[in-house]
Amino acid sequence: LPLRMRCEALDEQRSKESENFFFNHTHTHSQAFWCRVFWGCCPSSIFCCRCLPPERSVPTSVLLGCGTTMDEREVWAPHPEHGYVQGRVVDLGSHSLTVQPIDGGKPISASYDRIFPCEDDITKDVDDNCGLMYLNEGNLLNNLKNRFSKDIFYTYVANILIAVNPCKPVPGLYSADMMKSYRGKSLGIMAPHVFALADKAFRDMRTSSTSQSIIVSGESGAGKTETTKYIIRYLTSLGSADSSVSNIEERLIESNPLLESFGNAKTTRNNNSSRFGKFMEIHFNNKSTVSGGFVSHYLLEKSRIVSQSSEERNYHAFYRLTRAPESWRTKFHLQGPEKYRYLKGSCLDNNLNDTEGFENLLASMGRLGMSDEAKTNVFRIVAGVLHMGNIEFSEKVSTRGGSVITGDTTNELNVAAELFGLEADALVEALTTRVMMTKGGGVKGTVIGVPLKPEQAANGRDALAKAIYSNLFDHIVTLVNECFPFSESQNYIGVLDIAGFEYFKHNSFEQF
Repeated sequence: LPLRMRCEALDEQRSKESENFFFNHTHTHSQAFWCRVFWGCCPSSIFCCRCLPPERSVPTSVLLGCGTTMDEREVWAPHPEHGYVQGRVVDLGSHSLTVQPIDGGKPISASYDRIFPCEDDITKDVDDNCGLMYLNEGNLLNNLKNRFSKDIFYTYVANILIAVNPCKPVPGLYSADMMKSYRGKSLGIMAPHVFALADKAFRDMRTSSTSQSIIVSGESGAGKTETTKYIIRYLTSLGSADSSVSNIEERLIESNPLLESFGNAKTTRNNNSSRFGKFMEIHFNNKSTVSGGFVSHYLLEKSRIVSQSSEERNYHAFYRLTRAPESWRTKFHLQGPEKYRYLKGSCLDNNLNDTEGFENLLASMGRLGMSDEAKTNVFRIVAGVLHMGNIEFSEKVSTRGGSVITGDTTNELNVAAELFGLEADALVEALTTRVMMTKGGGVKGTVIGVPLKPEQAANGRDALAKAIYSNLFDHIVTLVNECFPFSESQNYIGVLDIAGFEYFKHNSFEQF
């Protein structure tokens, strides 16, 4: 606890000088080694090793309270590969502890605030981490590990649910019978489960007549998107079973494959990683029956549209359209993904069936009620972005300088302009010049076209591609919201699916 505390020394045998030193010295918890925190000692044996005067040393045989010697008490020590390993303290330094791992590895030296006491029995597990004798990082992770080895993937920390992704189907874990078993049950009555958390949100909304929110967060590949689907399925199942509610449930669930196609991508951690955040609202009327839905989205990762690492991919929609049936590809003048600048530098994973993905995308659009014209218009923009990415620029031979479209990419320019519904000359002007408006001199408000160098034109092309795709994604979310019947709303339960955060060796702007 990061509170300033006063050391207690209740040993009556200490000298007056030493006793005053212990009672008057204060510091923060992170700067001290507290026997009560780390060893579970009784209050009468509390002392702080870092408060000892420099001339005093701490013998290795010092009692750590309640008759436990330093080489007997087991602790968790940080480890670069395993997170934490079990060990015993063999030396107390002025700023750190030395721990000997029980498995016989090399001794580990760590600061006092990185060493934690073990449970008496590290093989046991509990449904709620608050039930641990010593609630610390080491014991919490060990509890999750023990439960995972028993195919138990959910654990509470009070009202917070920790989910460990099994990365495999678990029969019966999300069945209709399982959903029924959690209805109306207070948190803690049943085993930890995402259905229990969803049911609590529903009951709190109904009893307090206030809207509720569930935040789903975690790193890339943790299973946030799948968890969101199960929450929505459970909440919609609590409404009436009439046809209108079933239609809302179906469309809420069907919106996920559509949004995933245009907002998800393969990363080094996950083949279907959400690269945007979304807030899905399930609205209820005054009878607590589902009455509608609404989707908001945040922070689409635009940089991915024009560049990806060698082990990652662009958004699924690009690959699925280039692997579509011949009739679709002919309509948009498309070839394989390896022919396009925005795709060929990425990972062309043959394990991902993009042809099947395209058929599923079309089916999802149809079930959401999108017309054939709406589908065509969406794919037209996706194809236009790919063609525009292939446009190249060269230096213009002129006293004014500037750039021109390279001859062998003129066809790509014409196709992109056609797909965007533009005149080719207008697209050329937009890509090779920038507009300036004079502030002083000449006619007030005069607009001047400034030629761009090839490098500047290429940067402008990529910026335009990102802006177009981002606006397309906004349009798709709008189409999804138009598909939800919405009559009335008393309250709603919102599910916030935060885009998975990742760790990079060198942080920059990959996430934006």
